[in-house]
Amino acid sequence: MKTILAIQQLDRQIRQLTKEVDKCPASVDFKNYKKIMQEGKARFASLEAQANEIIKNFYSSSNKLSSHKGDYDIIRKRNTQEMDRDSVSSLLSDANNLVGEVSEENRRVEDLVRRSEEIVRKSADLSNKLTEAKKRSAVIKEKIEQKRQEVAPKIAEIEAKIKELEPSVKDQEKYKKYKDLKANGIFPVYVNLEDNFCGGCKVELPLNFIEKLKVSKMLPCEHCARIIMLDK
Repeated sequence: MKTILAIQQLDRQIRQLTKEVDKCPASVDFKNYKKIMQEGKARFASLEAQANEIIKNFYSSSNKLSSHKGDYDIIRKRNTQEMDRDSVSSLLSDANNLVGEVSEENRRVEDLVRRSEEIVRKSADLSNKLTEAKKRSAVIKEKIEQKRQEVAPKIAEIEAKIKELEPSVKDQEKYKKYKDLKANGIFPVYVNLEDNFCGGCKVELPLNFIEKLKVSKMLPCEHCARIIMLDK
């Protein structure tokens, strides 16, 4: 078990070096630019949906205006001299309604045009921002790679030490458990009991668990699945 804990300590050093890369300014900047790119794609999707809606409404208004033109031609061709007063009044009412409807559709078309121009402007601005972000991200990636190359020899050295220790591990079953849990993102794998708290997730353990641990000396935490050892 002593050898496994030594390997775990070496793995901890590797994780610390990896975190140096993840937390360096370039990595933080890259995450921000990645967020900008993701938000930009979502924004483009939204603008595209708005544009499709505008096109649909524009065709609808165009069809209405075409229909109104036909109505206008019918009204224009009617001979008012052959109509009585009520018919003329009805005709004027129809004409006024038609003028109002045409004016309303014209306003809608003008509004659609304004919205279209706004979408084009926003799309151009967004495209410029994304292009700049993409250029900047390439520079940032290079800096991250430089940092990764900086810590790579140290990581390789530690990994070599782990390889040297592995043949001397006596309990291969415990070591396999260690590697499986670590592969699943659980680390550290083996932790001590700290004042009735799990040394990993820091959750207080029930008394019946503590009693079982006193007997078995080693049990998986009910909360985080780390292996709790009774620290003598």
